[in-house]
Order: sequence, then C-alpha cells, then structure tokens
Amino acid sequence: MVTIIAACCVCKHVRDGLPIDGEGEGDWQPLQTYCSKYRFEERDLKLSHTYCPACMTRYRRLLFNTTADRQAMHL
Repeated sequence: MVTIIAACCVCKHVRDGLPIDGEGEGDWQPLQTYCSKYRFEERDLKLSHTYCPACMTRYRRLLFNTTADRQAMHL
C-alpha cells in the first residue's frame, strides 16, 4: 500500500490531517514522527511536495524583498 502525503520541500515536515472546513493547514511534523505515529515505513509513502506555512512565509518574504529590490534598482 502506498500513501501520498504533503511534505514541505524545505524543512521536510509532513502534514498530518487536512484543513477543517477550509480553515487552517493541519498539523505539520517531522517525517519520522509521522511514520512512528501511523506505523508507516518511509518506503510506503509518496511525498507530494509543497511548502509548510512557516516555510511559505519565509519564501514569500524572500521573494517579495528580492522583487522589490530589483524594481528599486530598475533591473
């Protein structure tokens, strides 16, 4: 059996659970914790890469700061 789960491509945390009523992100935890909790072997999982909320916030800040800097320098 193969299970597909969302995994952050930066910090490698995985989402445990889905948003409730479209709110929130579910809980994010290390892959090893997830595997232990549900008794999965890593080879039984397929990772669907995304960004966790914390990494997305950092990525957006970096992206927008870089874009703003480039526009200020007229590049």
